[in-house]
Amino acid sequence: MKRLSLLRYIWFFFTLLLFSSLTSSLLADGNLRIQVRKGDTLSYLSFKTYGKYDLEIAAILKKANPRIKDINLIYAGQMLNFPTPEDMNKMLGSQTGTGVKAEAEKEGKEARPQQPSTVPAAPVSDTQVRAQKGVITYLEGQVQVKKSGEAQWIPGQANMILGENDQIKVLSQSRAEWILDNQSVMRLSENTLLTIHKLEKEKTTGRENTRMGISLGRMWVKVSKFFNPASRTDVQTPTVIAGVQGTIYQLSVAPDQSTTIQVYEGAVNVYNPFPKALPSAPGAPARVEKPREIAGPREVRGPTAVSREEWTQIVLHQFQEITVTGREVPQPRPFHPGIECQSEWTRWNEERDADFQPPARPF
Repeated sequence: MKRLSLLRYIWFFFTLLLFSSLTSSLLADGNLRIQVRKGDTLSYLSFKTYGKYDLEIAAILKKANPRIKDINLIYAGQMLNFPTPEDMNKMLGSQTGTGVKAEAEKEGKEARPQQPSTVPAAPVSDTQVRAQKGVITYLEGQVQVKKSGEAQWIPGQANMILGENDQIKVLSQSRAEWILDNQSVMRLSENTLLTIHKLEKEKTTGRENTRMGISLGRMWVKVSKFFNPASRTDVQTPTVIAGVQGTIYQLSVAPDQSTTIQVYEGAVNVYNPFPKALPSAPGAPARVEKPREIAGPREVRGPTAVSREEWTQIVLHQFQEITVTGREVPQPRPFHPGIECQSEWTRWNEERDADFQPPARPF
């Protein structure tokens, strides 16, 4: 029995030694070794590893992978070097990181078409807002992008950075995914046109304001939970405004401009886009009206559809849906998630959501 115990101890020791040697070889150069899977892009892997992606990170990863000719074209089975999150943070904050930033900015300027010279913008103070961005992390089929101020559509590419007033168009039998700085995810199905109206964040309060418009098509939205409860993400269609926080839902706009919203997690505030005064943002001070006489109790009718001008706000909860047309707004109704999961589009989105588990947002 003692001999058997001794053999087990020796076997465990050599197994541990072998595992340690393998681990040290993988991290000997200070890099993680990540194998590319089908559908992966550099920006997607960066979000999963570091919780963010920008031109500085792209420049560092490019240097860490000199054998990759084009980091925007990676293939399943390739092994990529990724600095550990600790090393990446040091690189971004050190003098080397500053050099990388200048190089990244240079590459970004060279990649963009020349613009006429303008007056330099004033520096942003701590009380102002700073622009946010989104990154295309997945492409399938044909996707086109029209940058702000440009007249022509250009082919969308993996790792392309999008900002305010950019547009993205997904053509037939195609789809795309883009992720915001705050790790919110938007996925667009075929025949979808999306315009980015606002992507900003207040530097002092951390309040984030995001507004997009979709005129046709279908999108899946997974909005991250904001640190500042006054933050807001709105998606506007021809018939509704959907305001959310920490929510998973899908939204589709039909050719007749009717809008269908299905909530899979959390809640969605559905607003009427036609009144001149939109609802106050969450956390904003409420307006107090002057005292007035209130009518006494009266009989209340059951739920009925109302005209689009009559309604103000409807709250959709988990596994509820609504279809708003140009004429009327019905009451929310339940839907069965199991039946919806039979759709390939829904299954794909849920698989991507389960796979995308980034670390805590870096601020």
